[in-house]
Amino acid sequence: MLQDMREKAQSWVAKAIVAFIAFTFAIFGLESLRPNSNNPEVAKVDGEKITQQDLFEAMDQQRRMLVQQMGNNFDPSMLDERLLQQAALESLIQRVLIRKHLENNNMVVSEQSLDNMIRTTPEFQVDGRYDADRLMQIIRSLGMTVSQFRGYLREEMAASQLRAGIAGSDFMTTYEVQALGNLQSQTRDISWMTLEAEQARKAVKVSEEDIAEYYESHSADFMMPEQVSVDYIVLDKTELGNSIAISESDIQEAYGARVAQLEEEAKDLVTASMILLETSDARDEAKAMTEAGDLKVKLDSGADFAKLAKEFSDDPESAAKGGSLGIVETGFFGDAFDSALAGLKEGEVSAPVVADFGVVLVRRDNSSAPKIPSLEQMRASLIKELREQAVEPVFVEKSQQLADVSFEASDLAQPAEQFGLKIQSSDLFSRKGGEGIAANQRIVAAAFSDDVLNLGANSDLVELTPEQLVVLRVHDHKKPEQMPLVDVRSSIEEVIRTERGAEQLVKRTEKLIAELKQGKAGQIAKDNGLEWKVQAKALRYSRDVPAQLVGEAFRLPHPGKGQASFGTTVLPNGDQVVIAVRNVVPGTEKLDEQQARMMGATLSLRMGGQLFNEYMRDLRETADVATVSTQEEG
Repeated sequence: MLQDMREKAQSWVAKAIVAFIAFTFAIFGLESLRPNSNNPEVAKVDGEKITQQDLFEAMDQQRRMLVQQMGNNFDPSMLDERLLQQAALESLIQRVLIRKHLENNNMVVSEQSLDNMIRTTPEFQVDGRYDADRLMQIIRSLGMTVSQFRGYLREEMAASQLRAGIAGSDFMTTYEVQALGNLQSQTRDISWMTLEAEQARKAVKVSEEDIAEYYESHSADFMMPEQVSVDYIVLDKTELGNSIAISESDIQEAYGARVAQLEEEAKDLVTASMILLETSDARDEAKAMTEAGDLKVKLDSGADFAKLAKEFSDDPESAAKGGSLGIVETGFFGDAFDSALAGLKEGEVSAPVVADFGVVLVRRDNSSAPKIPSLEQMRASLIKELREQAVEPVFVEKSQQLADVSFEASDLAQPAEQFGLKIQSSDLFSRKGGEGIAANQRIVAAAFSDDVLNLGANSDLVELTPEQLVVLRVHDHKKPEQMPLVDVRSSIEEVIRTERGAEQLVKRTEKLIAELKQGKAGQIAKDNGLEWKVQAKALRYSRDVPAQLVGEAFRLPHPGKGQASFGTTVLPNGDQVVIAVRNVVPGTEKLDEQQARMMGATLSLRMGGQLFNEYMRDLRETADVATVSTQEEG
């Protein structure tokens, strides 16, 4: 029982929440630092607005996640901004739908649950213990107040419980699992012959007239995109903070406050031991209380607590340590446990107590003495913290001043000189972005906005990061222009060869299948200079056959006796494959208990995810959702 509690404290829910926090705060945080009033809405969900700035933030966060996941393999040119925007907007709409659903159904997370989650989340711990400084550091880095942090965390916990509850409600019967197991282990006798795309491409004759005609009819495909380069200045909170002088008296005062905090926290941290008697059908609460009372009599008579814990306690982990729980934090084991522990002196054992997880005897071992670092050990962190506190109002004030000065200035020279900032320049980039500062979609959006691009004005403040604000103006503007034919001739020729080669292969495969249905498969292959490859008893997950080929083979209908089912598929390199399935053998192996359980759990998880997606679709269809681009309502 107690082990279950520990595992739940470190469950995927807590970790998923922490992973989500940065995304949530990146979208909704720092509203006060955005003096830009031109922030139109892009969608409305039951009256709640989603703004263009929210969308840019969400797109930027998704882009960062892709960069993190793919590392050096990330290629910005392969990123479809339109699809990214659609995904980000849909994500924002779903968050609003879930939040409103929770509100309408009075689904909330208690303060105690929220506190327990925060204390047991590894990201908020140092050396395996909850660390308030670490928590505050994360909150400050996200530009949030404590109340904002707890509010968004509470909302995501409730949403995660909703997801888990719906997804976890699906299940599969034993019959369904076995039927799917039979399908999974089904085998098919497959044969195939391959028509090579490269050979077909080489056979295509491409004339200069073909290339010129393609160039003219697809002129839009050969346009150099519109590009700009920008000059910009950056107001950096960190640099601003480094310029703030911190006095020795401020450091001494902060150190005193930290020492007092550590001492106060230590009051709630004691080491304790326990003997747990779990209740069950075989031992109800009354019987457990009687047995615990007998153990208490033995302890009062001088019996060794550790020996009794090892012999009688139902919590294996603490029993192996003579009942020791180590440091016990208030709230972790429940109110009844805390009350019993609080009423004990050092070395004293409580009367039997009915706790949340059974009947316990609690012993208070000793209070935890706080570890107080010296002033010199904490000096650097104190100075950093004081500067972070001091820079907040300065950063807000200067950001507002920079917004006003930049709006009125005809270039960046005046605000750069007034605020001591360096004017920097970017390389040319398109509406899809570029390198350096142009990798940020908010920068791209600002650069291509009407005021900046067409009127030559300075931009509004753009949040590059929570600690960096940018003002930019266009340095150079290159309008779209068509690339010369000589530069794209070779690529056009290759496209024509690929398209015509593929068309020829499709016609050949259709002709071959028509002939194969008349019989004499071997002779047909020989007449066409092809060769049949055979894989007997192929499985769905067979690695000896290309995945596309196996997938199509298992989609074909069962062949009649002495006949074959035919189909085609295309391999990644463009090769066309003609497939024949001549025999299907159903799987008959009975799944053992472990296999059935694993397959049932996997499929239930997958079906549970689909169930939640259907649930979200229903929420969307019954809500009043409108987007600016389409103005569609559902």
